[in-house]
Amino acid sequence: MVSTTFTYHTIAAILSNTVPVADLEDRLSSKPFDWDAIVVEGSKHLVLPTMYCQLKSKQLLHTLPEELNHYLEDLTSINRNRNTELLRQIHEISELLNANTIDHVFLKGAALIASDCYNDIAERMVGDIDILVAKDQIQKAFSLLNVNGYSKTFGFAYEDETHRHLDRLINSKKLAAIELHSELLRPTF
Repeated sequence: MVSTTFTYHTIAAILSNTVPVADLEDRLSSKPFDWDAIVVEGSKHLVLPTMYCQLKSKQLLHTLPEELNHYLEDLTSINRNRNTELLRQIHEISELLNANTIDHVFLKGAALIASDCYNDIAERMVGDIDILVAKDQIQKAFSLLNVNGYSKTFGFAYEDETHRHLDRLINSKKLAAIELHSELLRPTF
């Protein structure tokens, strides 16, 4: 059994661009190496595709057990296809908001995949599409998306007026839910 600290340090080394590749290869090739712990923690933090892409770019896939290599390759491919579809959805939403002169900017994962900052779009796992909208336009944006097939979800309502985003919007024909934000951060009192 490997310590959690070792596991997290190894994940950080895989994701890092500053750890020498030879040092990383030595660490990953050491016997016995607990890949199960790496997969469990990497999965919890949604970084398995990123780890795979980093290992591939560093030419270290040979350090993986064959079955794990295939699993991560398949998972990364699925995420690549998913993110390609999400990118289409992001562009559609942006066109709709722009056509209605609603000031907006995408946040978090949606912003990162839309800005083409990754070597491989599969690197980032995205759960939903977060959009910052001008406060005076957020209700207009919410209504516009609602009219265009995105319906308010049930059981996700926030009664607190200071919550940083409105209820999630879901379109059953689209991959991701949308969260419209009027603030980046929760206000401090």
